Amino acid sequence: MQQQQYLDLLIDALLDEGFSVDEAFQLIQLQEQYQEQRAIQRAIEETNHHRFIRWLVEHGRLSEW
Repeated sequence: MQQQQYLDLLIDALLDEGFSVDEAFQLIQLQEQYQEQRAIQRAIEETNHHRFIRWLVEHGRLSEW
């Protein structure tokens, strides 16, 4: 499904739930911001995980397979 079609369906669904057009756009924007922040957080967590694993290997606490 194309992005615009998805947005249209999402706005329609929010309107059906009683939100105004402005509120629907604000909710969609909040959702996008949240998803971006989660993606950044996952990348940070993954990086920290890799650093920790590397530290374990370098200090002989975990062997490379």
